[in-house]
Amino acid sequence: LYMGVDIGRKKDLTVLWVLERLGDVLYTRAVITMAKMRKSAQEDILWPWFKIAERVCIDNTGLGIGWTDDAQDKFGSYRVEGVTFTAQVKESLAYPVRSHMEDRRLRIPHDREIRSDLRSVTKTTTAAGNIRFTAERTPDGHADRFWALALALHAASSPAVPVEFKTLDRPRFAAGLNDF
Repeated sequence: LYMGVDIGRKKDLTVLWVLERLGDVLYTRAVITMAKMRKSAQEDILWPWFKIAERVCIDNTGLGIGWTDDAQDKFGSYRVEGVTFTAQVKESLAYPVRSHMEDRRLRIPHDREIRSDLRSVTKTTTAAGNIRFTAERTPDGHADRFWALALALHAASSPAVPVEFKTLDRPRFAAGLNDF
């Protein structure tokens, strides 16, 4: 399971998006939204999911900095990655959402709020030629589901793999370097 978490508290939602890879398709297994909840109450919901995750990517911006530290302390930095939202990072996160959908390698629930969030993100180009991804803030959030999905896709894009060790089948030399 691969997970993305967009962190919010008062104005924005905290959203956990859970993906499972079957073949080359990623299936949504859960989308959990939390509004105006204390951090401890959110942890009660998130920590059991993190325990069974292969990899988790967390919004490491603002409130997310402490979240990332706590999650890495509890579950390990090999499993939990903090992703700091910058213009370049948002750009690299947004495009895979579109490409996975176009290639039909992503399955999402048929849910009005999710689809609305996915449509709410717009790409604009500034006068200086920089690309920005923005979304209007609504009572339903600030594209929080979109960014949680983007983080989950990022988590699934480079999963942690076990390291295998292999012994060499050559004799060991005791004499020194000149014997090689």
